[in-house]
Amino acid sequence: MLDAENTLRRYDIYPKVVPVGRPVTFTLRAMDPDLLRGTVSHIDVLAINGATESLNVPLFPNVETTPLEAPQQGFRFTLTLPSEQEYQIHLVFEETGTKRPRAILSVYALENDLLMRKALVGDFHAHTFFSDGNEGPAFVAAHYRQNGFDFATITDHRRMPPSRRAIAALEGLDIPFRMYPGEEVHPHKSYVHIVNFGGDVSVNEYALADKTEAGWRSTDPSPEWEAELEQVAAALDDLPEGVDRMETARSIITARHIKAGGGLAILAHPHWHFKINNVPDAMNEYFWQHGVFDALELINGQGWNENLTQISLYNEWRAKGRQVPVVAGSDEHSVLWVSRCKPAHFTEERAVVFAEENSRDAIIKAVKELRSTVVLKCVDQNPQIIGGGYRLELYTLFLMQNYFPLRDELYFEEGRLLHEYIAGTPGAKERLEATVRANAGFEDKYFCRK
Repeated sequence: MLDAENTLRRYDIYPKVVPVGRPVTFTLRAMDPDLLRGTVSHIDVLAINGATESLNVPLFPNVETTPLEAPQQGFRFTLTLPSEQEYQIHLVFEETGTKRPRAILSVYALENDLLMRKALVGDFHAHTFFSDGNEGPAFVAAHYRQNGFDFATITDHRRMPPSRRAIAALEGLDIPFRMYPGEEVHPHKSYVHIVNFGGDVSVNEYALADKTEAGWRSTDPSPEWEAELEQVAAALDDLPEGVDRMETARSIITARHIKAGGGLAILAHPHWHFKINNVPDAMNEYFWQHGVFDALELINGQGWNENLTQISLYNEWRAKGRQVPVVAGSDEHSVLWVSRCKPAHFTEERAVVFAEENSRDAIIKAVKELRSTVVLKCVDQNPQIIGGGYRLELYTLFLMQNYFPLRDELYFEEGRLLHEYIAGTPGAKERLEATVRANAGFEDKYFCRK
C-alpha cells in the first residue's frame, strides 16, 4: 500500500479530478472535526503551473464558501478551473495565538480525453509454484487486490494454464478486480524472454514438445516450431552486425503468435544480466525499428542497475523521438516476504494504464496508444514515475499522492476477504461482494465525469 500524507488523513476534498472549463462544486471536510471549528478565515486557490507574473498569487482569492450541515465540519465552494493541471486549495487560518495547521489540498483538472479514462494499476509479469514461484495462482491473485491492484496476470515460465487457474478462481464473483491470461515465453535455446499478456492461445504449447504441467522446465522444441524457425531465419537477409539470426527469428515468431492470439507482445527485462541474458543493443535497436514487440517492460523486479540501464536506453530513444509503449512487471516469485529482512518486491513495480475500462482489449489498446506509465516504488524510497510523457507522468504523480493511498485501503479489505473466499471460509463470498458494493461509489466520489 502507498503511504498517505498527513493532510490526506486530516481532510477530505472531493471531487479530486474534474473537467477543464466547467463549474464544479467541491466539498471539503475535516476528518478531525476540531481542526475547522471557527479557525479558517478564507480559502485561496493557486495554480501549480500559473503564469510567472502571478506566482504565489491566488488564481481565486477568498473563495466564497457555504458551511456543511452539522455535525460535519467543512465547506462547499464552486470553481471553474481554466486549464489542465494541478491546483492547490489553501486553507488560511486565523491568528489565534496558538499553533494551528495550515492545510494545502490538491485537485486536478483534466481535458476530457484523459478524464474519461480509468486509472488502472496492474502487473504484467508474475509467477506461481506452477513454475518457479512460491504460491498458487488464486492466492497470488488475492494478494494483488489486497495491495492496491486493479488487474494482474500470471506469466509462469513456458505455461499458460496457471493464469487460467487464477481467472477460474474469480469466476462467479461479482467484483471489479481482473486476472488476465498470460505466460512467459523463452523457447529452445532462447535468452530473450517475452511476455504474452492476454493472449487467447499459448505460444508455449505451440513451441514446446513437452506440454505437461510437470515438464515446464523442458525446452525441447516441437516439430512445428522447428520448421517455422528454419523458414523465418532463412528469410532474415537484412540483419546488421551483432544481431543473431536464430535468436531474432525466435523472437519474431513468438511475438507474431502472441499478436495473432489477441495478446500484447512484451519484451521482458531486456537488460537482465543474470547469466548474461542481456539483449544486445544492436538487437534491441532491430526489434524496435521493425516493430517486433508491442511494448517494453521498462521496470522489472531485478537489480537497480539493470532497471536503470533500461530506463537510460528508453530515455535516449525518447530524446530521439522514438515512441515506445511501456509496461511494468514485478517478475515476482513470491508475494510474501522472502525473509524477515527482505520483503517481497512485487509491490515495488507497477504499471498505471489509462484505459476506457478494465478489460483485456481496452488495456492493450491503451498501452499501444502510449497511455501508460510505470512506477518504481522501492521499500522506504520515494517513487519514480516514467513513461507516457510529461502529461501522464504529472497526472500519475497526483494520483499517487492524492487518490491511490485512499483507494488502497478499500482494496486491502477486498483482498483480505478474497483470501478468505479462496480458502473456503463460509460466508466469505457474501461479505466480499457486500464490501465491493459498499465501495462502488468511491471512484464517482473523486472523479467528476458528468
